[in-house]
Amino acid sequence: MLSALIPYPQLPSLPLIDDSLAIHPFGVLVATGILVGAWLTVRRGQVLGLDEEKVKNMIFWSVLTGFLVSHVSDVLIYQKHPTLKATVMALLDPRSGLSSMGGFAGAVLGLWIWCRLNGERVLPYADSLAYGLATGWFFGRMGCFVAHDHPGELMAQTDPLYFLGVDYPCAMAHCPPKGTGLFHIGAEFRRHDMGFEEGLFAATLAAGYLLWGMFRPRLGVFVASIATLYGPIRYALDRLRVRDVAGADPRTLGLTPAQYAAILVTLIGLVLWVYVLREPATAPAQSAASAPSEPAPVTPASDASPAAAADESEPS
Repeated sequence: MLSALIPYPQLPSLPLIDDSLAIHPFGVLVATGILVGAWLTVRRGQVLGLDEEKVKNMIFWSVLTGFLVSHVSDVLIYQKHPTLKATVMALLDPRSGLSSMGGFAGAVLGLWIWCRLNGERVLPYADSLAYGLATGWFFGRMGCFVAHDHPGELMAQTDPLYFLGVDYPCAMAHCPPKGTGLFHIGAEFRRHDMGFEEGLFAATLAAGYLLWGMFRPRLGVFVASIATLYGPIRYALDRLRVRDVAGADPRTLGLTPAQYAAILVTLIGLVLWVYVLREPATAPAQSAASAPSEPAPVTPASDASPAAAADESEPS
């Protein structure tokens, strides 16, 4: 039997005081994604003529609300706590879980509120954020990969994507009895890894955006395309999400919460495309409040007084 091409990484954490306070590989990769994504967002904002300090402020509030809504949605949708007290305690513990779709919703909410409070157009800032998000999301999903918190379904030896599978130890994910036709090596069974597979999509999208950005595309194409591309991909990948282990995502009518969110994201993306394509190809990125004022009319030389003409001809 062929060994998996994709390893099952087991990276150590770095304790700061004790095991309750440590630097984890997941956190390092997520932080890296935020920093790199923020840098790319600022660069895109510069191309669109946005003020750099305003873009940085927008990023701060989008990241803050993104993490907040991500945590709240994970606790309320995915975690099943028996009592209200347990739910409240989980909400107060920022380490108890994050939801990617909740994070996207929170970031969009923070962006919209910030733009409304500062009198800025939403589209230029949303486009800048989407440009950086693709690369940041790659690092985030690599964090999920090394944390092994998104195992997928078991893979049969005939699965065409078996070479992208990861050999999960039975101690980490349920292993069925041998002889079922599922690919196994000793005490390991090969599974889809949703963090790794979604990371591949994010890497491809990020590379495409970096190349596309060199040609100064129409305003709004990044935010519209990331929605219409990510929605279907996430819907498809969640069909491969694990079902046979404790803590598997809940399903309603056969779909996970993320799949319902993916349908909504795709529809929003299609609406965005209609709006973006109706915008002028060279739509100004600045808001009315920040746009430069009209220059004062120049008085023709023939109408100016001789004294004024003499004053204007002197060097300053």
